[in-house]
Amino acid sequence: MKKIALIITVSLLVFSCKDTKKEVSKVEDSTTKIDAISTKEIPDNPAYKHLYGNWVGEFMASEFEGDEGFTYNTLLNLKIDKIDPLNKVYGTSIVSGNIRPFEGTLKETDSTLYVQLNEPGDDKYDGVFKINFTKGQDSIKGIWLANDKKLKVTKRDLLLTSRVFKYNPNNNFKKLDDYTDDIGLVDWENYKNMKQKYTDDEGKSNEYDVTKQRYSSQAIYKLNASTQKLTEKQLKNLQKLDLEILRNAIYARHGFTFKNKTARQFFNDEAWYVPMYGDIEKELTPLEKENIALLQRFEKYATDNYLQFGR
Repeated sequence: MKKIALIITVSLLVFSCKDTKKEVSKVEDSTTKIDAISTKEIPDNPAYKHLYGNWVGEFMASEFEGDEGFTYNTLLNLKIDKIDPLNKVYGTSIVSGNIRPFEGTLKETDSTLYVQLNEPGDDKYDGVFKINFTKGQDSIKGIWLANDKKLKVTKRDLLLTSRVFKYNPNNNFKKLDDYTDDIGLVDWENYKNMKQKYTDDEGKSNEYDVTKQRYSSQAIYKLNASTQKLTEKQLKNLQKLDLEILRNAIYARHGFTFKNKTARQFFNDEAWYVPMYGDIEKELTPLEKENIALLQRFEKYATDNYLQFGR
């Protein structure tokens, strides 16, 4: 999934490549603080407590989008906090840096629980979730319909499974294959159009246009900025993308939800990653803070490598 542009994650907000590059070079933070609906005084319906928690998975555009007609996915967390005795549902939707409270209703048949969840409606990207819990299964299916029908994407399909969030500093990337000793992860969101030279059969030099993506080294598999005290010696020869990934991995381990799709693409496929919060600065350990400062310092002067991957 990492190598296929068709399913690279996309934000519900559209950023230009230029804006994306500016954003990823900074420490990922967020001032988005949406207070979840208070449910402390609301009694539980014990029959449905097994539905509480994080339901995480693919949030897929139902129709083609993008400049080349590709369909992009992102990661959604529907966090169910409470179901009351009248089967009213309370919780939060977390996707692409947007954190929105919802209220909804649950209806039960012999084999299925039907749930409709309504976001407040005071944000351009709010909508309605219509989902099915099939009894005896640990996944849910459904759709999201935008309130604003003028949005580029007004309908998304979702396929979610139950996932527990717990901060674990040892969470890191798993190496997918050994097809090269140099390449780690590919940044599909930023690319360069370059000229490439070739010599034809008559010995004449010519140029043609190619699209190349930047890529990380395999240092991202070996280094962990949440458990290791990084040194200048370790970082001085790393590419800029290596440094960005190592830094943002700290935030991902704490459940940070990334607005920036360049940062998001590297974590949405990791089984340990659960988007939870818009601000995790207070949760950072002293070691992580120290490593973030060091990584940022090296990012200012680092450069990237580019290869053609057949985008």
